[in-house]
Amino acid sequence: MSRTVSAKDRVPVGGSRTNLQLSNRDMEEFDNRGLVLRWFNDYNGRIQAAEAGGWTYVEPKDAPSMGAAGLHQENSDLNSRVSKVVSRSGDPIRAYLMSISKEWYDADQELKEDGNRRVDDALRGITEGGQSIEGGYTPR
Repeated sequence: MSRTVSAKDRVPVGGSRTNLQLSNRDMEEFDNRGLVLRWFNDYNGRIQAAEAGGWTYVEPKDAPSMGAAGLHQENSDLNSRVSKVVSRSGDPIRAYLMSISKEWYDADQELKEDGNRRVDDALRGITEGGQSIEGGYTPR
């Protein structure tokens, strides 16, 4: 029995779709709820850092386009967290899909951008103290 799939429900097969890609509909649902998604590898404390930063685990019911079979393949967290094995070389590494409020995400991005601006300014020889750095980068 075939079912009709709308453009919003459609998840492309092949092409540039990755194993970690959600459908447009799933992404729209998170966007409507004011959430930003990111995959975090369970490696070198990244999950703990994400949790400390306010990121929360996505549940399988909230990401139906991932497919139950794919989500639970080699999954030790059945029915509790969306995760996938992303590396099998050496010790397997699992990535977890996590979400955070757009407000917190934007605030974090602004902090990151402030740091980037300071580095750019220092490379151009424009520092907070007004000093020029000999040999600093000056764009044409």
